Amino acid sequence: MRLPLLRPDELSPTQRTLYSAFERGTQADEYQGFTVRNSEGAFVGPWGVMLHFPDLAAPLGRFIDLCQNLPGLTERARQVVIMTIAGELRSAYELYAHAVLAAEAGLRPDQIAALSAGRRPVDLNPDEVMAADVATALMHGGPVPGPLYDAAIESLGQQGFDTVVFITIHYLALGVILNAYDVPAEGHGTR
Repeated sequence: MRLPLLRPDELSPTQRTLYSAFERGTQADEYQGFTVRNSEGAFVGPWGVMLHFPDLAAPLGRFIDLCQNLPGLTERARQVVIMTIAGELRSAYELYAHAVLAAEAGLRPDQIAALSAGRRPVDLNPDEVMAADVATALMHGGPVPGPLYDAAIESLGQQGFDTVVFITIHYLALGVILNAYDVPAEGHGTR
């Protein structure tokens, strides 16, 4: 990682407040299958980066919290979207963490491997394919093509489509942050 990991004893008061919020947030079951802090108590992954930017982390964290709770997709379809984005961006930490969550959501190892490599598994269900197609279109720029938009609304409903849009924004932001600071899988080490 290009930024130093910050141990709890190195934090400013503002960073300490953010660290405490990260501690509370990562207590949820969804954060238990992968490393979020190292043995010295320093946060890794996106949390390790965002501690360096506490004024930006708070509003981004609020946006992320809102996105995490949007309805309209199954958890499996949500993980397909996230893995599609992480695979396209080759975001090491997101691929590492969400491989665990994707497996918990019911994706098989071969499906996770395909998504991690930026490919589409052939046996996703129609809603998962549609969600991945929308996320892919958004990542490639320009408006979502009309036929894709119409098919997505028919398949996912407006709420499901909207959830794909905001999950894509969320994970594009995290993927850019993680790649900019070269955050490795499992978040170990600095350079």
